[in-house]
Amino acid sequence: MTGPELDATLVREVERWLDADTHGDTVPRHATIVPTLVRPSGAAVVVPVDAIAVRPDSTLGQGGMGVVRLAEQAALGRAVAVKSLKPGRDDGGADLLREAWITGALEHPNIVPVHTIVADADGRPMIVMKRIEGTEWSELADDAATVAARFGAVDHLSWNVETLITVLHAVRFAHSRGIVHRDLKPANVMVGAFGEVYLLDWGIAVAVRDDVDPRVPRARDATELAGTPCYMAPEMLGVEHGEAITERTDIYLAGAILFELITGEPPHRGTTAAAVIASVIESDPALPADAPPALAAICRRAMARSSADRYPDVDALQHDLRQFVRARGAARLTERATARLGELERAAVLPGDDQRDRIYGLLGACRFGFLEALAAWPDDRAARAGLDRALEIAAEFELAADDPRAALALLAELATPPSALLARARAADDDRTRRLAALEEVGRDNDRGIGTRTRMTLAAILGTLFTSIATIITIWPRSLPLHTLPGGVAYSAGLLLVVLGLLVWARESMMRTLVNRRAAAITVFLFVAQTSLYAAAWRLGLPLVATEVLLLFLWAVIIAAIVIGIDSGLWPTLVGNVIAFAVATLWPEARFAAMAGANLGFTINAIVRWRPAARR
Repeated sequence: MTGPELDATLVREVERWLDADTHGDTVPRHATIVPTLVRPSGAAVVVPVDAIAVRPDSTLGQGGMGVVRLAEQAALGRAVAVKSLKPGRDDGGADLLREAWITGALEHPNIVPVHTIVADADGRPMIVMKRIEGTEWSELADDAATVAARFGAVDHLSWNVETLITVLHAVRFAHSRGIVHRDLKPANVMVGAFGEVYLLDWGIAVAVRDDVDPRVPRARDATELAGTPCYMAPEMLGVEHGEAITERTDIYLAGAILFELITGEPPHRGTTAAAVIASVIESDPALPADAPPALAAICRRAMARSSADRYPDVDALQHDLRQFVRARGAARLTERATARLGELERAAVLPGDDQRDRIYGLLGACRFGFLEALAAWPDDRAARAGLDRALEIAAEFELAADDPRAALALLAELATPPSALLARARAADDDRTRRLAALEEVGRDNDRGIGTRTRMTLAAILGTLFTSIATIITIWPRSLPLHTLPGGVAYSAGLLLVVLGLLVWARESMMRTLVNRRAAAITVFLFVAQTSLYAAAWRLGLPLVATEVLLLFLWAVIIAAIVIGIDSGLWPTLVGNVIAFAVATLWPEARFAAMAGANLGFTINAIVRWRPAARR
């Protein structure tokens, strides 16, 4: 569209605006065109200015129709902001009163509270408002360093989008009351020292419902050019150039702000009024190729030429903006966690037993980062893939360290673990289970604590029997038929039968472990060997005394085998048998006394060693 094709009235209005606020050879960004409005009917109720002391030379800012100065409210002793007409305006303050009525009716945390209306010396109204100590958003939108220093923002774009979301809280509230702002732009937003956000300048707001205060102009009557051209929606040029003003007009303006947040410039720019108006009518501003795709899509939808193609309401726009912020925050978390994932991959292939702590430290960092990213944005595929990869690396590490159970636990956190890796882990776990079972079986077989009560009982019975027999023979040498070698064979064979009988009685306990089976076998072997010794001596014609001395040597050898192979705690018995053999060798006549002493020592040693309390 070219200049001659544009409505001459529109051009004149924009040129008037250009003349009023020019900054170089481009269209000014923040100047607002204020239409001539019908004065509200009825007299305004105002308070005398004596209640407010306006400080000289204290201008806080100025807009299209008014100037804001610092003042003091005497009654409460507090600083306030007072908005009055610009010098030279002679409309009686109708526009200013309307702004006061609208703002006063919209009590919201993101809208500056209006305290009262007072009259100056000439009877013109002044609005007394809360003083906002802060900075225009337009000054902060491109100043990442200041925003980071003052508000701790790590992502300037996200901070700007969150600020827009907060501004839209006020807009959504106004829409719920049937009021459209019509002049949304960063210059009309104040950001307080503590991050508070206020939407200002409701001077050209209109009502879109009939139940709104009749003092507020109706959108259907807003036929003149109004707003800030570089942000305008097509319908704001007048009904003959677009659709009617609705809540979706503010949606467009929010999209225009978003365009500026992305590009650094408002959407409608030009060196002439015709160029600006043409851009408004076309409403097809070009976004840069490197713009975040999701945010660009939101901006295009909000700024659609036809209001039917825009977001249906502010809530829907806020929803998508929040989704973008969450996704962007998740992307930052994913990026940091991915860096740790690279460290984890490198650490996992390094040798060394001390790598486990480092591996799990990095895994914890990766897992936390990726899980936080997924909590913020469940659709973050990069975070999901990174988390899965971190768990797979740790599982591979555990398999290499021969801990398949830990590997399986890590793989269990994956929705779909790699089939090959899972099969390897299961096979390794089965093999480890078999090996552990075999080791446990060996451990049980060699557990000296199993069957101690039975061994103690058998030792006490046999030890008491042997001690008694040896003692009787010592006192009454001829009382038992052991003074011949055939008698020794019969005696030993009888003891063997007694031992076999006791072992049959205690078979359940004595057959449970390898230790007990060995003890039983050695005991049987002892009496088989003793019987064989008597028989061999009888066959060879060896003296009885020498045979009985050699019997003590046989016992010492068997006890030594028990101490070495079964229970080293029986070493006192071995010592006793060695001493008994030495005594019998030196004094053969004392051989049975030595036997009695050795057997008594064995009985005491076995009872003390194998009593249940001693094994606890």
